[in-house]
Amino acid sequence: MTRQGPIAKSLGRAARAAVTFFALAIALYALSYLFRRERVFPPDLAASFLARPWGIYPHALFGAIALALGSVQFWRNLPYSHPALHRTLGTIYVVATLGTGAAGLYMSFFAFGGAVTQLGFGLLAVSVLSTTAIAYRRIRRRDVARHREWMLRSYALIFAAVTLRLELPILIGIFHGFAPAYAVVAWLCWLPNLVLAELYVTATRSTAGSTSRSARTPVPS
Repeated sequence: MTRQGPIAKSLGRAARAAVTFFALAIALYALSYLFRRERVFPPDLAASFLARPWGIYPHALFGAIALALGSVQFWRNLPYSHPALHRTLGTIYVVATLGTGAAGLYMSFFAFGGAVTQLGFGLLAVSVLSTTAIAYRRIRRRDVARHREWMLRSYALIFAAVTLRLELPILIGIFHGFAPAYAVVAWLCWLPNLVLAELYVTATRSTAGSTSRSARTPVPS
């Protein structure tokens, strides 16, 4: 084993642990919307949320489920060590993701901040719905490799719930106001996530291809 082997594994474990920690923390925060309601709503968004409970509460509930379960699905070897559990959690994830995506798309039309914010969150919702639908179609066709890639894209978009809450306080400090910060975070919370997911997919696909080619190369006698 090369020196990079254990280092890469340790970094992978740390990354999965960090993703799971933040996902569960924000999932619990989202669920608090259902019980504490306006007491935990951001002040600038409270009026819109209170006016559309049929949008915000399903969005929070399904989003919390997708965020929490999605982080578990990427634990190392879960699909192979517990395939039945992986399929069950995957089914729930798909339903929850489609639910939060549909509710999010509806809410995007009324997003605080005008057209820029509305378009950012609207495209996020459409991307969540489309990547998840493609991932589901891939596994129905038993295309496991492409299924995993599309699920990674889907979860990178769902993880926008985390990155939004990490970025927004910083952006408020930079722009000295909620409105401009919210317009920026409507895009910044998900576009970099999707780019990183795409870079990872490309890198792992290239590595897998190189390994496969090396395995087929004859060894000189």
